[in-house]
Amino acid sequence: MNLLARYNESLKNIVPPGCGCHPYLLSTANYGVLAGLTAEQIFSDIRNAIPQGSRRIPDKEIQDAINKALSDHNGGSFTPKKRPAPVVNDGKTALQKIICQAKITTEVDLFDVSPVKITWEPEEDTINFLSLLFDPGDHIFIGDKFGTTVKPVFDWIDGFRKGAKTSPHIIPNPMTGREGMTKDGKPSYRCDNTVKKYSHCMAEFDDLSRADQIRFWSAARLPVVCLIDSGGKSIHAWLDVQKLATVETPEQWQSAIKQRLYDSLLAPLGVDKACSNPARLSRLPGHYRTEKGNYQRILWLSGLEGRFIA
Repeated sequence: MNLLARYNESLKNIVPPGCGCHPYLLSTANYGVLAGLTAEQIFSDIRNAIPQGSRRIPDKEIQDAINKALSDHNGGSFTPKKRPAPVVNDGKTALQKIICQAKITTEVDLFDVSPVKITWEPEEDTINFLSLLFDPGDHIFIGDKFGTTVKPVFDWIDGFRKGAKTSPHIIPNPMTGREGMTKDGKPSYRCDNTVKKYSHCMAEFDDLSRADQIRFWSAARLPVVCLIDSGGKSIHAWLDVQKLATVETPEQWQSAIKQRLYDSLLAPLGVDKACSNPARLSRLPGHYRTEKGNYQRILWLSGLEGRFIA
């Protein structure tokens, strides 16, 4: 097992605070430093991996473990950035306030105000969607949960025009087209480490009615690129990352998107916080879900740049 794999295994094995957590912090920090990871990434990974326990692990305790590992192996020291202050303190109240401000309440309303007029049939969504949101040479992933195929957009479009079957999922960001390593140390063409360009982030609600999802996204002052009917209970919103912040590196994604957007704003409102990584799977418009008897389809589309819906 290589050092990166040992690091990821150590992250998984951290015990809850109050059950002897501290030694796990130090061993994980050691593996991270030896694997060549940045102190910032190790700090973020450890903080996110600590299970709930009988006490709260302060950031200083994680910082001390990393500094001990740095001292033992590489030298130097590390001071973490302060946690961003939460944008939303009372998520339920804030969510209802946004929903109550909505002027758009139905799918028909969304179609009517879509900047790109959706004049085609749902089965034509896939080609139109890919043509409008990506460059022909962008490498993208399309497949099922266990798929591995990443290829240029023009190849995907050519295949679909010739009758190739669509798949349920797409990753919202262009990939490198080269093999990388997952957090578990496994080779992959479709992991966070193989994202080439940070164009979009995806958000969805797990426990909000469909009508209230429409109301929220139409009233939220967020740069929406598209709204996708998942063919099930949820609506997937793609947001324009570059309208939110300058994001060109994994560290910038972690700070601006994971922490400031998801952790501080969207998660308190009820958005699924598991959506916060750049290689998150979303639903591909134009795919027919046989188990649901519905198409995954575009409800609203801005084109290349995100904008407020209303």
